Amino acid sequence: MTIPSVLLALVLLATPGVLTAQKTVAAKKVAPQAAAPTGFDSFLLLVPPRDTVTIKKNLKAASEAETQAETRRGQAETMRLGALASIESKKVQIGRLKERISAAKKENREADRLGMEAERKASEREIELLKGREELRRAEIEFEISRADLAALTAKSLQLELQLAVRRAGRLRTPGGGAGGASLDRVIGELEKQTLEAQGDQAASSIEVAKTEMAVINRRLELLDAQQRVLGGK
Repeated sequence: MTIPSVLLALVLLATPGVLTAQKTVAAKKVAPQAAAPTGFDSFLLLVPPRDTVTIKKNLKAASEAETQAETRRGQAETMRLGALASIESKKVQIGRLKERISAAKKENREADRLGMEAERKASEREIELLKGREELRRAEIEFEISRADLAALTAKSLQLELQLAVRRAGRLRTPGGGAGGASLDRVIGELEKQTLEAQGDQAASSIEVAKTEMAVINRRLELLDAQQRVLGGK
């Protein structure tokens, strides 16, 4: 055998080992990518899971918020009625002043007439302030009604979420297969739907609360401006 033939034979004998080594290296490079971890598909939990203790605390807070809103609504209604009564009383007072002003004018009691005219103008400014207060109280009533509605809707969504959490916990204790597991899955799915719908109503109600709160703030600013004008003698 010539020298070139010997070299060729050696190369051919070495090739399988080289190819095996190359395959081993390639396998090592690919292996980490092939071993991609798999886990629970979180999109199936359309309502994020929370523990029942937290949900119950939120439910209690929602109930207290509804009670507080109802109390404040009652207080605002009482103050609104008080403002209306004061307006009527001032109107009667102004009517009597006008009669006295007319009498003073006929009797040429100019000093008395001027004094009563000043009193009449002051009473008319007070009426404007009282009207502003009545409008403010009415806005506050609407605000508290919307807050009570939001609290009630929040409580409803939390009650559904609590039921969902309990059913989910029960599902974990139920074997995966069988009619029992399938039935629980259907119940959980329906509870998820109802909870999401209730949360949607809750979100829409929160927008209404923001609108009525802005109305209250605007009324307060208007009343503040009116009070400053009165204090400034305008």
